Amino acid sequence: MLVQLKSAAESVGKDIAQHIAAFAPLFVSRDQVPADEIAKERRLAEETARTEGKPEASIAKIVEGRVTGFVKEVSLLEQAFAKDAKKTVQQILDEAKTAVSAFNRFRVGQ
Repeated sequence: MLVQLKSAAESVGKDIAQHIAAFAPLFVSRDQVPADEIAKERRLAEETARTEGKPEASIAKIVEGRVTGFVKEVSLLEQAFAKDAKKTVQQILDEAKTAVSAFNRFRVGQ
């Protein structure tokens, strides 16, 4: 696990590395999630809502909720922090006055 922080905050860096290992985010922030991934998730959420027979008037809200959930799942900064689920990773970094510039997650066999 490699985590690049904008300042030297070793204990926070270790906690963030452990979080990344456990929760496997794909991107640092929501801005880095490719538009085509979001569009694909949006289409899938809409198809699922229609298949489930949700009312037409509710589909847009359902789709937005599912897309928001997807983005939170794949974006490190928006995930609930592993050691304190009441806070996001972004809140933990703000408290430590640092930020994640990048990360690389490696698995055995890669």
